Amino acid sequence: MDGFPKEFDMRPPLKLNSIDQEHLQELYNTSGVARDELPYTEAFEVLWQGFQDRTFKNAEREQLFGALLKYVRSSSNSATEPPPTKLSEDQLKQLKQSLLRHTKAGKILPYSDELDAAQKEFQKLAGVEMTTEEFWRGIQRAQGAKRRPPARKKAAVAVPADDSEDDGE
Repeated sequence: MDGFPKEFDMRPPLKLNSIDQEHLQELYNTSGVARDELPYTEAFEVLWQGFQDRTFKNAEREQLFGALLKYVRSSSNSATEPPPTKLSEDQLKQLKQSLLRHTKAGKILPYSDELDAAQKEFQKLAGVEMTTEEFWRGIQRAQGAKRRPPARKKAAVAVPADDSEDDGE
C-alpha cells in the first residue's frame, strides 16, 4: 500500500463461515483459558496453530484474536487473578497515559502494530525492558480489574419429607 502512512496498513478482519466458527469455539473451549489471558501464551499458540490446521486459513495472530472477540461465545473458561507485574504504581499510571495515544476507541488489540508501538514508546519513557507478554499483562493491570461475575452458589435442594411415619390413618 504505497503512498499510505503505516497506520493505515491494517490486516482485514477474518470472515468465518459457521463451520470455521465452530472450530474456533471448540479450540477456545479446549484451551481452558479466558480470552483476555490468552495473548502471548502457549495456550494461544496451540489455539492459533490448531485453527490454521483445521481451516487452512493463513490468519495472523491479530486477526485470530479479533475473530475470538467477534465469534466466540463465553464459556466456562473463567478469568483468574492477574499475575503480578514488575511495574510500580507510577509506571502503571505512566503506561495508562501512554496507551491513550495508541488505542482505538479505548481498546488495543494484542499482536497489533499499535501494541508494538505502545510498547516501544513505554519502554523508552519508563526505562524498563519487558517481554511483549509482560507488557500485555501490564496493560491489563493498568486498565484495572474487570468485573468478574459472582461465583455461582449451589441451589438448595429441598429434602423430601419422609412418608414412612405413621400419622394414624
